[in-house]
Amino acid sequence: MFSLDERLKGLPASKEQVVSLHQSLNAPHLAIPGRKAGQAAAFVLGLRGPTGFAVFVYLYLPDSGECAVYVPAGGAVPADKFAGEESTALGFVESMGFMMDNLNFRARPPDEQEGFLKVLPVFQREPPPGQAPQSSESGLRRPGTMSGTKAPSFATVGKLFSAFCLTLMLASCKHVVTDEEREQAQNQYDLAVNTMVKTPQDAFAANEKALALNPEFAEAWHIRGILMHQSFGRLEEAQAAYLKAIALKENFSEAHSNLGNLYVDLKRYDDAIAQYEIALNNVMYGAPFLTRGNLGWVYFLKGEPKKAIEELKASVTLNSKFCLGYMKLSQVYDAQGEQADACKYATRYRENCPERPDAYQQEGICQAKLGQKEAAGKSFEDCASKATSQDLKELCQKLKEQLGQ
Repeated sequence: MFSLDERLKGLPASKEQVVSLHQSLNAPHLAIPGRKAGQAAAFVLGLRGPTGFAVFVYLYLPDSGECAVYVPAGGAVPADKFAGEESTALGFVESMGFMMDNLNFRARPPDEQEGFLKVLPVFQREPPPGQAPQSSESGLRRPGTMSGTKAPSFATVGKLFSAFCLTLMLASCKHVVTDEEREQAQNQYDLAVNTMVKTPQDAFAANEKALALNPEFAEAWHIRGILMHQSFGRLEEAQAAYLKAIALKENFSEAHSNLGNLYVDLKRYDDAIAQYEIALNNVMYGAPFLTRGNLGWVYFLKGEPKKAIEELKASVTLNSKFCLGYMKLSQVYDAQGEQADACKYATRYRENCPERPDAYQQEGICQAKLGQKEAAGKSFEDCASKATSQDLKELCQKLKEQLGQ
């Protein structure tokens, strides 16, 4: 959990240290020990340090100019524990009545990030001076407000500052990336790509270094999206990273395709189809069979099996070794009750992907539905012998036993 640290009055940090930033949308009335009760704003700040990652809760009382900083009881944690710590912090502030908004700090341009560091009270060494309301009888009002209006939220102030910096001060805010920084960023990116499957936490750390060195590195934003999406399940941040990559690089079909995959997970099927079609419109795209396969599966999920079959057939025509295409074709035909075609593509799946034990399982299930018990038993036997997963091995053995063999 979190404990109040009276020594801290703020959390000044560099933009490279900030992993995530959430801010309250409302300002409930709080009574914090040792402070004057009043309306409060909340911030949940994730920081990267030399020993790991930590999440802090910062509460600011604008009327009195006081703050309260809550620190994690367990201190810094490794990258794979960060999401849990952040979730706990958000639950902590939400229990006080705050409604939180993710400011997507890492997905913002560097100039906007600097804007937040300068404007938001959480990053100041001391809380901003209080703005206690004056007596209504004197005709005075709170500084910074207009009669009959509410003071802007910190999110509004931050966004206004960011927009101002972006549109009017871009030349002075933007850092020019040197050749040396580009080379270092490329090295970190290569490291991320090479480690993202086996050690996604290490890949994430390397990729963040690449983005810190070169914030306009479209491919690194794409990798960030993949990691956030597939490794950490943080879909909102993944979407922001994919969109950033697309904004930085024209005809970035891989990013469009992966954004489509994200929309599928969110059940935004029409949005997914739109992204897949954009990817496929690029004649230089090197892996159209993947996107055709994904497009076919989305049509199946939408209840359009005819279009699904057309796209899936196109995917295996483009790449005769596309295992997933054969597997999905068999599944679509099976769902339509067309067992002969389901078995045809299950067999092609096994023939073109003989190293895949699940191909033998799928063919065996199809054969069993057609009453071909002997052939099905052989398929389940092959599945069990090739399976590297104990669960799949046991499943295939059980399926064979159910045939009475």
